[in-house]
Amino acid sequence: MSQRDTPIVHQRRLRGELRKLRESVRFTQKHVAERLEWSVSKIIRIENGTSKVGVTDLKALLHLYGVTDTEEVDSLLDEARASRKSVWWTPFRPYIDPQLYVFIGYEASAVRIRQYQALAMPGLVQTSAYTRALGSGVGEDQAEIDRGVVIRAQRQGIVVEGGPELHFIIDEAVLLRHVGDPEIMVEQWRAILEKAKLPNVFVRVLPLKPEHAKAHRGMRGSFSLLELPGGDGDVLVLEEPLRDVMIRDDQEDIRKYDEAFVVLQSLAMTEEDSREMIEGLIEKALSAKS
Repeated sequence: MSQRDTPIVHQRRLRGELRKLRESVRFTQKHVAERLEWSVSKIIRIENGTSKVGVTDLKALLHLYGVTDTEEVDSLLDEARASRKSVWWTPFRPYIDPQLYVFIGYEASAVRIRQYQALAMPGLVQTSAYTRALGSGVGEDQAEIDRGVVIRAQRQGIVVEGGPELHFIIDEAVLLRHVGDPEIMVEQWRAILEKAKLPNVFVRVLPLKPEHAKAHRGMRGSFSLLELPGGDGDVLVLEEPLRDVMIRDDQEDIRKYDEAFVVLQSLAMTEEDSREMIEGLIEKALSAKS
């Protein structure tokens, strides 16, 4: 299994196919549940991706849907087996929000990530010191903080040359908001500049006083658009207060946020101006220290 060929991609493909097969024979979820003597909630969980389908249950579903072609059956069984393979984030499942767990899988699978951050540095470029200071500031206990540092470090393994295309738009307020002491912020600003040197990483700052608008769509909150491999479409990830993330794959929602990202790009500084601004913050902090 390759880096981007992760279980979540196989699970997404499988649940999409199962939904199509059910609809092709004009069965409702209730009908399927009654025929197989399952709960309706089990069918819903399988089709929305909150529950993985085992090989035995998959065979029962395919039999019910009249799928007899050996090649098609074997292909779907392979998808089911691949969706249940263990990955580095598997041991963290009991300790983190289910939506965050799914998000990590999509993030690791993506070929392109477009992210707008309104409140904190993007997790993919956070230093461990910044992550610890952030966790402490929002009231996490020490175990949560330590776990967050480990998870973010693992997630950042995709931020390499040859990795996914990464587009970060960071609100200026995020850069100006000190998380931890000045030394932590200088280290964090330098880390962003270092990542931005990679040919597949693009960092732009959304100024507090954009030239062409007083308000913008990003004021509704942080979000990410993740493009999956193999033409499997995009996933929308919303960051909400009091929880980690909410994942949406509704095409209309994705379209709206795709348009919002384009608008934010039009308001953001260029990459060069963004770099110069961050360099200015570093110089100012070092001058104040001396």
